[in-house]
Amino acid sequence: MFLLVALLLPGLIFLFLKKFGKNEFSIPVYYQTEAPVAPAGDCGTYSFPYRIADSIKAQIFSGANPKPVLVVADTSAVLVKHVTHVAQQLNSLFVVKYGADTRWLSCAFFLNPPWTAVLIDTEGQIRGYYAPTTREEADRLLVELKILLKQY
Repeated sequence: MFLLVALLLPGLIFLFLKKFGKNEFSIPVYYQTEAPVAPAGDCGTYSFPYRIADSIKAQIFSGANPKPVLVVADTSAVLVKHVTHVAQQLNSLFVVKYGADTRWLSCAFFLNPPWTAVLIDTEGQIRGYYAPTTREEADRLLVELKILLKQY
């Protein structure tokens, strides 16, 4: 009797979790209720929830079926190596834009040191800031991109 319960219990727990459980992760959307820290200068005003301006979206997203965009400010060899590694892992299911306009980097994407990359989803929302020159940050970027691509 004990052996039967020991074999049946894990199966019942598995079926219960399969039926009623959710194993989903989400990536936060930045600047939904709070003001971003804008740099000194004339960047204009921001509305909430914050989304990238349509004029910028038109330039960074291409095609009828847009993909998430990783905007990278720095083009150092180490950074390019790690971003290339992430792109190879995901078979280029996202777009990388290197060295975008510096005004965009500060006023539209709010990219400040130590972050050198920002992830933008297809709706123009900022999903994450990264410094992918380290392996840990590149791995975090890879995991968050996989989660984001599953959502869309």
